[in-house]
Amino acid sequence: MPTPEDLLTRLAESPRYQYPKSTIQEMIDQWEEMRPALLKVLVDAERRPEYYLEGDNWKTVTFACYLLAQFRVTAAFKPLCALLGAPGETTNSLFGEMITEDMGNILASVYDGDDTPLRAVVEKESAYEFVRGCVATTCYKCLLITGKVTHETVEAYASELLGGKLESEPSNAWDSWTALCADLGFATTVPLIQKACEDDLCDPWYYGVDKLLKMAANGGNDRWKVRAGLIEDTIKTTSTWAAWQKPRKVKPLPIPPKLVEARQTPKVSRNDPCPCGSEKKFKKCCGAV
Repeated sequence: MPTPEDLLTRLAESPRYQYPKSTIQEMIDQWEEMRPALLKVLVDAERRPEYYLEGDNWKTVTFACYLLAQFRVTAAFKPLCALLGAPGETTNSLFGEMITEDMGNILASVYDGDDTPLRAVVEKESAYEFVRGCVATTCYKCLLITGKVTHETVEAYASELLGGKLESEPSNAWDSWTALCADLGFATTVPLIQKACEDDLCDPWYYGVDKLLKMAANGGNDRWKVRAGLIEDTIKTTSTWAAWQKPRKVKPLPIPPKLVEARQTPKVSRNDPCPCGSEKKFKKCCGAV
């Protein structure tokens, strides 16, 4: 039976455009042995992210996140928050589209009951703006729908953020938190949302300012619940990614025919006076062979 270290090595070395289903399934089948090894990956990735940006080592930290979420390993919440608190360029390079797709759901799946580490990331100016915004708000929506936090708690925290805890610079954090307030119908935040819009701190591109304010004041909507769930099946969630598809070869465009530059001076016949002014015929002067 392969060790957890063997499986992690095999995962990183798996063919680039082939989904590593058999390796992931073996990790699931040997879950008790894999659990500490995957937690160690998260801690190590926060300590030396550059290693996981080399070659295909990203696969180990990516699947560590999904598998720990699938098995509800709450011990992963703090190290994952620490990893997500890295500077934006590092986080974006390491996780890519995971940030806006599933990372909020992953965080909610490993939530340990104390959101202090997540709040620290939200309030950290150097952290990636989409983690502070999209990831955090999706996580709180998932926690709400699963009953792990209350509306009152989230509304109070959103008010703190919009009321001064977020720096006065436009970012996805402002966009996402004002949208959350609208989605959840946090009426107390209406003046804060209006001020944020007036100060150009958020871009209500999805709803528009009027709808954003109206929704916040009138109970919100239920559309946000569509994406508010926990990670249930790693293989089902990740096997359809475009990352496993080989890029198609694109035929080069045909080279256009070379255009002949138009003559800029009138044509001179052999028996015409030479244009150089020598008073000789062209064939006896500049046109001589």
